Amino acid sequence: MKITYRRPAQPKNDPYRSDPLPVDRPAAIYYRQSTDAQIGNINTTLQTVDMFEHLVRQGWSRDSIFMIDMDAGVSGSTKLKDRPGMSHLLDLIETGQIGLVASQDVDRFFRDVTQIQTNIFIDICKRHQVRIMTPRMIYDFNHPTTGAYHMKIFRDEAQHAADFLEYHIRGRLHKSKAHISERGLWAGRTVVIGYMCDMREKLPDGSRNPNHRKYVELTPCADIIRTYFKLFRDNKRNLRQTYLHIEEHGPFYPEPEALAEMTPDGFRTDMRVEYRSAHTGRLMPSESALKNIFTNVIYIGHWVHQGAIAQFHNHEAIVDERDFMYAFNAISSTDFYGDPNPNYHPYRAYTRHEKEGRPEPPPIYAGLVFTDDHNGERYERMNTHWNSYNHLYHYSCRKRRRIRKSMVFSVKATRMDKVINDLLLERLKATTIDEESWQKALAATERSGHHDLQRIRGDIRAAERAKAAILENLKMLQHPDMVRNLEASYAAKEREIERLRSELAELESGRRETHTLLESRPVLDMIIARWADVPRDKQRELFEALATHATCNQVDEVQREVVIHWRDGTTTSHIFRWGDGTRFHWSKAELERMREMIEAGRPQWEILRAFPHWKWSGITNRYAQHFTEDRRFVPHYKGEKKYPYRATWYDTEEYQQEQAALAGLAASSMSSR
Repeated sequence: MKITYRRPAQPKNDPYRSDPLPVDRPAAIYYRQSTDAQIGNINTTLQTVDMFEHLVRQGWSRDSIFMIDMDAGVSGSTKLKDRPGMSHLLDLIETGQIGLVASQDVDRFFRDVTQIQTNIFIDICKRHQVRIMTPRMIYDFNHPTTGAYHMKIFRDEAQHAADFLEYHIRGRLHKSKAHISERGLWAGRTVVIGYMCDMREKLPDGSRNPNHRKYVELTPCADIIRTYFKLFRDNKRNLRQTYLHIEEHGPFYPEPEALAEMTPDGFRTDMRVEYRSAHTGRLMPSESALKNIFTNVIYIGHWVHQGAIAQFHNHEAIVDERDFMYAFNAISSTDFYGDPNPNYHPYRAYTRHEKEGRPEPPPIYAGLVFTDDHNGERYERMNTHWNSYNHLYHYSCRKRRRIRKSMVFSVKATRMDKVINDLLLERLKATTIDEESWQKALAATERSGHHDLQRIRGDIRAAERAKAAILENLKMLQHPDMVRNLEASYAAKEREIERLRSELAELESGRRETHTLLESRPVLDMIIARWADVPRDKQRELFEALATHATCNQVDEVQREVVIHWRDGTTTSHIFRWGDGTRFHWSKAELERMREMIEAGRPQWEILRAFPHWKWSGITNRYAQHFTEDRRFVPHYKGEKKYPYRATWYDTEEYQQEQAALAGLAASSMSSR
């Protein structure tokens, strides 16, 4: 084998010298502040203005420096991908757009106790040859000699920042804040609107201030809060109506500048409200914030710490206790201790009335009508509900969404029940006349549940045998764990047998369909003749004996098709128009056809023949409503008119002539045979 040689590898970097700064590649400045209150302080200037000028002095041009300041008010313990600024910085690094990241300190990048986010960041910077610059040090993770040392120092700095957060901030400062707050004193959180915090340690006479760090009333804002409670009472606990009234008429919160002017020296207020009225553009609480106001016990003088009332009657109340409890009991289902509120009395927009007092009986075929018009799904059950506005029942198909259900279509229950009854009556007439059809109906009813009955009975026998085997095993075992497992299996089998027996009883009760048919055969002729007198529950039983279910789907905007699925495998369908049978609705195609005929000046009788169900008055009113601005018909119609407004197609001479001609044709065809 031939041996080949090569030149000795020369190190790309001098292991004893630091590489020059990558001024030929753009740099980024990462800025972060933990809270919104810190934005704009001296640290902000150090992280932005001073750092930017430092990079310019190092050799970067101003247009090659990216300022990443999207993480203002974001905690350093937040994950990398959850910070918009850090996510953007990582994208710049991974796409090779920058060669250096500058920041005021390592703790601006991380306060991560686990060090997971820190190591991810180090790995990304190392793989893409990106250095980190702080006023104390420049970190080069790729340097052949000092790279590992720089990674260690970076990790140590990040760990020190995390330790400071964990032990000093959370361990000492937060504990001190909690101790102050537990005593009913303000410890730095937002001041509730309507109050101001008394920050004076001593009164003007030099004596100790008993209200130091406690809430006192700020009258202009307190009056607004009291008005909100009064409006809630005036609107009879209707939160939505109260919110809409405030949005349109107020009262509104003062602007932050006005609030600062009305705050006396030595007191503190906050304005953290951003929601504005859609009508006036002025500051006001959102609907959810208004709900919080009506349940905030701060307004009756109690002090809350970590979700619990720490001090009762801690400061002065600005809302009358009766007004507050009226609102609290209308909104909060729990009391001051988190237990169920015995006085909870919420506002109900829609009061459910007793069914017995409704002027219309419930739908006959509720639960037996399905639709295929629900998101493309077959056999979606149609709901039945009471329309309290129109005082009638509906079958409805609704499309489910995240918050609410939107209506796809609906049919009046009386209309749907009449169509199904008519089809059922036709079926009964045909079945009783034809003996073969009668026997097929009986056979189809018998077969429908036979297979399921056999299967369930077999499952029950198998479960009983399994129970007996478990009992035998329990007699021989003594190990406690194995005994517990077998006892659990025995209980599971008992539950399974109970379920199967319930299902079996349900199926066996279905045999009443066959009995209904057999018992009703002698009196079916009377039932058909006196169908209107048959009780509604008996009508449903006859339907279930002959049919499995019904489906209702849309044909167009105004037409619906009902299909009855009989137990012998056949179907019967009927198309009807949406409405109550006395008032007809128009589809878009019908309206357009009517407009074309009227504007073309077609004779009145032709238009009536095209729409035989409508009176001429209904046609003219629809045209005037949909296609004219002055809502008048006569000036727009130039065709021949010889019938009154109440006339229909069936009242015209042309209809009589057409019927006479058809009768003549029928007579001639019969004579020719």
